[in-house]
Amino acid sequence: MKKMKMKKLLILSFLFAIVLTGCTKGQGKSEDTSGDKPVIYTSFYPIYDLTKQIVGDSVELRTFMPIDKDPHLWEPTPRDLKGLVEADLLIVNGANLEKWIDQVRDNLPDLPVLTLSDSIELITYKGAAAIGDFQYMANQEGKKGEQYKFDIGHTHEDIMRVAFIENKNGLSKDKLIELGKKIMEDKGELVPQKSTIHVEQEKVYALEMGHESGEIFYEFPRDGQWVFISDRVSEKILPYDLVDINNNILDLDVLLEGSTSGMDKITYDPHSWLSIENAKMYLNAINDECAKLYPKYERRYQKNKVKAVDQLTDLGVEYKEKLKEIHHQEFVVTHYAYEYLARDFDIIQYPLQGLVSTETPSLKTIKKALEFCNYYGINTIFYEAGNEKKGADTLASEIGGQTKFLTSMEYMPHGQPEKNDSYREIMKDNLEKIYQSLKEVKH
Repeated sequence: MKKMKMKKLLILSFLFAIVLTGCTKGQGKSEDTSGDKPVIYTSFYPIYDLTKQIVGDSVELRTFMPIDKDPHLWEPTPRDLKGLVEADLLIVNGANLEKWIDQVRDNLPDLPVLTLSDSIELITYKGAAAIGDFQYMANQEGKKGEQYKFDIGHTHEDIMRVAFIENKNGLSKDKLIELGKKIMEDKGELVPQKSTIHVEQEKVYALEMGHESGEIFYEFPRDGQWVFISDRVSEKILPYDLVDINNNILDLDVLLEGSTSGMDKITYDPHSWLSIENAKMYLNAINDECAKLYPKYERRYQKNKVKAVDQLTDLGVEYKEKLKEIHHQEFVVTHYAYEYLARDFDIIQYPLQGLVSTETPSLKTIKKALEFCNYYGINTIFYEAGNEKKGADTLASEIGGQTKFLTSMEYMPHGQPEKNDSYREIMKDNLEKIYQSLKEVKH
């Protein structure tokens, strides 16, 4: 272990020389005062707390990030990297949350890193393809005089761009892709919900999404083989089907399901720790890795893990039973952070922001959310603990409702968690607030 740490020191010596010449006593990380205890680093607070439940006081456990900083924005300094030289292990959430992880691996290639999201099923999506590209192409046998429609599921997206190509000359797939990319350079004509499209050859239509599910109809001018192209595949962020007038899903001949550019990357929802089921998987992974590192504590770690998993299981069962009695499923949040929690309990978050919490909702977003709240009778708007309300108070005022905070644990607002601010207690508080808000829905 000493040889490995000496190698890490050599790798970082250049970086640290710069830092140490300008540093004064008392700045940066605290010195190791733990004696012979091994050192483990965790990336941010919820990972720290889950790890603490396993290892207890058998190691010196540290957080790499300041717990009052937003992990979407924070970047390490050379001094931060220096602290990792002492570590036997770095534990991170993964799912692209810790954007600095490549920097750590480049500077400390021998440091073991446990990525907890590798052990769970992540929520992924692509979103819309860029202008000039598309993600889906399929053949449809179209008949003049018959009506078809786009059956669009629950979404908070604004637009889906589509077009049709009449393939009477039997163009090859490659030629269709080439033609489709040229067509999709146009932003398209806006088509509101409930409208009927009288299909024109090679014309782009920008289908406007509703605040809930919706439908847009289309009709062909001639019988024949028509190729449908879309800037989106059907997925959780925007699910859709092409159906006939009797709502039977069309049997399409799929030609392409994936980006034409090869540049689009899968986006992961990084808030994977906000799931009780995921947290239990995290505890298992932490236990296994730490038991391998420190086998003399294996029995203690196993006992701690069983206790922590049982407590989370009890919490999950409690709220699954409570939420079974609630017919309303939607809750409104400023921060798109609770999709994993929603998946655990079959409820639906309506976010005013994207995955990054620094965005401010636009007036259009507020207006759309107002329609949503009035439609469902929602009277509670949730904002992020320690953050500005960012439209939550405006929206609550418009609906005559109230604001309450939820805690994503991305950062702890005051820089120091309270004694009862364990992962489990925070999740219980979040669930109770959501449960109460669903109970209070007016209809």
